[in-house]
Amino acid sequence: MRKNTNLIFLFLSLYLISYTAFSQEFYSDKNMIYVKGGKFYLGNKSGDEDEQPKRKVFVNDFYIGKYEVTNKEYCDFLNAVKPDAQTQRKYINLDGEYKNIKCGIFLKDSVYFTEKGYEYYPVIFVTWFGADAYCKYAGGRLPAEAEWEYAAKGGKMSSFIRIFRKYRYSGSNNPDKVAWFRDNSEGKPKRTGTKKPNRLQLYDMSGNVAEWCSDWYDTNYYKICPDKNPQGPENGRMKVHRGGSWYNTPEMLRVTNRRASKPVNQNAVTGFRIAKDIAGFCPVK
Repeated sequence: MRKNTNLIFLFLSLYLISYTAFSQEFYSDKNMIYVKGGKFYLGNKSGDEDEQPKRKVFVNDFYIGKYEVTNKEYCDFLNAVKPDAQTQRKYINLDGEYKNIKCGIFLKDSVYFTEKGYEYYPVIFVTWFGADAYCKYAGGRLPAEAEWEYAAKGGKMSSFIRIFRKYRYSGSNNPDKVAWFRDNSEGKPKRTGTKKPNRLQLYDMSGNVAEWCSDWYDTNYYKICPDKNPQGPENGRMKVHRGGSWYNTPEMLRVTNRRASKPVNQNAVTGFRIAKDIAGFCPVK
């Protein structure tokens, strides 16, 4: 019994030392989280065919949005860039509607407005092109699929913590704690940041809305991807989105689950979050 107690104490001590060290390696401003790069296992040997094989890859340090991009943020972008009608339709479907869910942004007298009460809901009916354009406007980019999964799993912190517990969803094995999904969403997306965050203090990595990534999709990509900073195939027909949404069952919320859509798709279940490279970005501590 004493031996077991000593082992538990040793593991807890190592955990606290590791947690303190890692917590000093990332910090955030209001909207961005610094993710310390490192090696991790991409994929799931027990997952779907496109999640295999499970393999170790490395990603560089990067920043990622604490929250999914909101209607207010996207509205500000549209008012700043003032797209012509054709470009605006390429970015977002302002008339998008699914059952009782509508796009949270509208145009009046050449000015974009956010529907009252929906300012901090994730932007929806946005294409991959619209997500990519916003990220570039904001000085960033969409996260690579590997970066997204690394962050969803907790980044470098997860390398140690997974000795004790590996989470099926981003931040928990109980989806109700961290995600809006089919069983609790009442059939619609929710305000960002209202569920618990994951280990990196990222919200809604599982559920609420699925999130566009930069990569083209290939079912067999994990079999051929590089071991360092995989960026996806050079071309394809569909773009990756990850994390599942308010519409999905728990199976679709898994951190390794892969899905993809045509980049022109506009729907009520897909949004995005921004990522930024380390160079040239210095958030407020």
